Amino acid sequence: MNPNRRHFIRAALATGLCPVLLPSKSHAAEAAYQPLSRQTARKDLAERVGTTLVAGKYQLTDEPALIEGAKRMLAMGTRVGKFWFEPGRERSDYPFHSKWPEIGSLVDLARSPYWNEVFQMPFSTLMLIAHGRAEAGWQEKEAGNTAFYQGITSAFESLTRQLYQDHGSRDLTIILQNWEGDWQIRGTGELWGTPPENWKTLCDCFARRLAARQLGVNRGRATAPPGSKLRVLHAAEVNRVTDQWKGIPTMTEHVLPQVEVDLVSYSCYDAMKDGATLHKAIETVRRFAKTTGPAGPGAVYLGEIGIPENVAKDRIAERWDDLLGAAFSAKALYIAQWQLYCNELNPKFAPHPKIPIHEEWRLRGFWLVKPDGSLTETGKFFSLLWAPR
Repeated sequence: MNPNRRHFIRAALATGLCPVLLPSKSHAAEAAYQPLSRQTARKDLAERVGTTLVAGKYQLTDEPALIEGAKRMLAMGTRVGKFWFEPGRERSDYPFHSKWPEIGSLVDLARSPYWNEVFQMPFSTLMLIAHGRAEAGWQEKEAGNTAFYQGITSAFESLTRQLYQDHGSRDLTIILQNWEGDWQIRGTGELWGTPPENWKTLCDCFARRLAARQLGVNRGRATAPPGSKLRVLHAAEVNRVTDQWKGIPTMTEHVLPQVEVDLVSYSCYDAMKDGATLHKAIETVRRFAKTTGPAGPGAVYLGEIGIPENVAKDRIAERWDDLLGAAFSAKALYIAQWQLYCNELNPKFAPHPKIPIHEEWRLRGFWLVKPDGSLTETGKFFSLLWAPR
């Protein structure tokens, strides 16, 4: 990245004096969005831009993994954290220095000592990938299987009620969402160049699953004690939006119009070619989404976005400037970077050693902080966004 441009971005964001450069008519197509450095600096970046922690391959202290990660996020300046919240996975998602109790349900997880501590930390928003055990086997259920979907509703109603009971006085937004819905419908990595014969049935069942989750959150939210400051929302996450442009069935086109949800999350790796592509993809999601809850119409956010620095080493800061600028121009409510500590091993180097990993070159580089505690290029960029003004 040009040093002068880097200086401009940092100085403009730090001082809050970023000018808005309006595109000329002759460049309207190329300037459908504005890079972050061209937008008026926002005072609320720490409450809109966050990071993620799940299954990190290393740790920096002797604290329990979930607690250390949450504290590190806050210390870096963000107040938005994204985590995995799935009964049965807690020991693999947050393994280091941790003694998890027996967890049988979403409520058990919410009431566990580690999660209770995180809920009391000064986050403004927590995004939780929440999958309950009642949802297992949804692909094999008929859309009319009332008892199955009632079980999902009951699980999410109980969780929402418990969150309000335990944390209703906290000025906090908790978003319960699924993980990458297109992969859940298709199977991870299935591109559906030729969709299976039952693709429509799979989409219909997934829509019913989402509706059951949303109904549970709605019912639980209705029981909030008077004066509660807590806000519990439900989001549906999509991840293969650009396939819709190719005529391939997607969750965006074939599930979102069937169900009303509070928000839609977009895991946007398929649209990271450049800012213009990302902007178009966000608008595509918004066109099909039915967001009718407290967040209002058009409530879309980026639930996952990351650059693997050990694989894509060039123009890191410039790419972030371009992509985040597109996201803000498209009015994304939140942006969750992937992630605080890298969770993926570098496939170029095998066999892999046991975790924790100490050598940074053994990782793909989805990170803000390296195994030695130093900031990555992405970490430096985001730290600047979160720096007090």
